[in-house]
Amino acid sequence: MLGKGLSDFILSLKPSKCIILCHHNADPDAIGSAYALSYLFNVLFPSMDVHIVAPEGISLLSSKLLSRLPSIDIYSDFDWADLAVMVDTCSFVQLGSISDKMADLDIPLIVIDHHLPSEEVKCKASLLIVNDNASSTAEIVFSIFEELKVDVNRDVAFALLVGLLYDSRRFIFASSNSFRMAAYLLDCGVDYGDVLNVLSTQMDVSERIARLKAAQRLKILRIKDWIIALSHVSSFEASAARALIDLGADLALVVGGEKELVRLSARSTKRFYEETGLHLGRDLMEPLGKLIHGGGGGHATAAGANGVGDVDYVLKICVKMLREKLS
Repeated sequence: MLGKGLSDFILSLKPSKCIILCHHNADPDAIGSAYALSYLFNVLFPSMDVHIVAPEGISLLSSKLLSRLPSIDIYSDFDWADLAVMVDTCSFVQLGSISDKMADLDIPLIVIDHHLPSEEVKCKASLLIVNDNASSTAEIVFSIFEELKVDVNRDVAFALLVGLLYDSRRFIFASSNSFRMAAYLLDCGVDYGDVLNVLSTQMDVSERIARLKAAQRLKILRIKDWIIALSHVSSFEASAARALIDLGADLALVVGGEKELVRLSARSTKRFYEETGLHLGRDLMEPLGKLIHGGGGGHATAAGANGVGDVDYVLKICVKMLREKLS
């Protein structure tokens, strides 16, 4: 009864202003889910003011998604609120420039996500709506609409379907529920070609260069029969990690960032997770985030961490943790 629990909880609070928070450089799953939730809240709680907050901006694909939807304001910060909802965001570190502000803010917090939340978030959250078996946060938001019997209009359906396709990597990571949801949303009048157009874009030159530099700086490590790829770039570390997996690695670890502030992206194949049981978010990035005085988390096969340290130091810690967990 996730939807009923969400509705009853908000009704009990009677908030006047709610902020829906997305992670920095918010992707289409985060923005699509936030857009759908803002619509849902406006239907259920018309007197409540709802703002979507995306600190440090949104991704290029998210911008394309919003260009296809009725105009909606996306804020980079907020002055006050009496309710916060974190969407597709499992740690305060992912909130970038407002991470400390949120960690210290004493207001009710709802978390809606398909990533396992960090310990810090779990301790602070008033309500957790988390399913790490879902292919996307959009899938969880859709289930809330279904349970509360709120009609999904064409714009909401479009936003949710874009989010679903983006995070499931066009159904590579999907369940029967993902396909059932997609069929329902298409029946709402969404054109599948339009969804694909939003998700299709020419890769930025900077991102292509980052991928090539990651390959150029690549270090290969063998642990048992697994091929581990290690590299570093100044930006686009998540894209670089995906590229190294496509090149043949079982697990890719790519560090990005500037000066002492580092970001680490980890990606693995589904086979690596199934045979080792190593959950990148829970078993690697979350404990790593604490060790580098930051935070981390994510999925079984895609996760990340932010913190303090240099490239060699962070990768050295990762390799040590991997050896211990895989031995």
